[in-house]
Amino acid sequence: MDPVSIIGIATTAFKGLKAAVNAGREIQDCMAQLSQWAGAIADLDKSEELLQKQKKNPFRSLIPANQKSIEEQALHTWNAKQTSMKQRDELREMVLTTLGRPAWEDFLSIEAEIRKQRQEALYAEIDRRAKVKEMAVGLGVMVLALATAGLFIWLAIAINGSK
Repeated sequence: MDPVSIIGIATTAFKGLKAAVNAGREIQDCMAQLSQWAGAIADLDKSEELLQKQKKNPFRSLIPANQKSIEEQALHTWNAKQTSMKQRDELREMVLTTLGRPAWEDFLSIEAEIRKQRQEALYAEIDRRAKVKEMAVGLGVMVLALATAGLFIWLAIAINGSK
């Protein structure tokens, strides 16, 4: 999940949502834009979580994802988070001004539901795949260690057998 792409999706959805709310539409009538924006923001939060995991994993830090260093990914994620916070603040002010507190509370509940659905479906699969990759790397390291130990044992036997 590339934060630059995610914030691009969020910004496009945000502009559509902003235009609809400014035109006086109810927040419930803007579900397509709202879902797209909230989903992208949830993806952005998840990408930040994955980046934190990647920083802690010694194997992943050796091989940068998407040919970007962890520092570069962190900078893109930070920039995208700043943009998303500005959008959220602007959206909150817009909704509170035009539609009132009940509409903002509706928005928050809808957003929470979107995050929950994405967590249950998409993010669970991402986490599962990451665990499988980590297990595969661990298994590979273990097989390599056993093969190396076996080679040393074989060499020791071969050297002692030739004396």
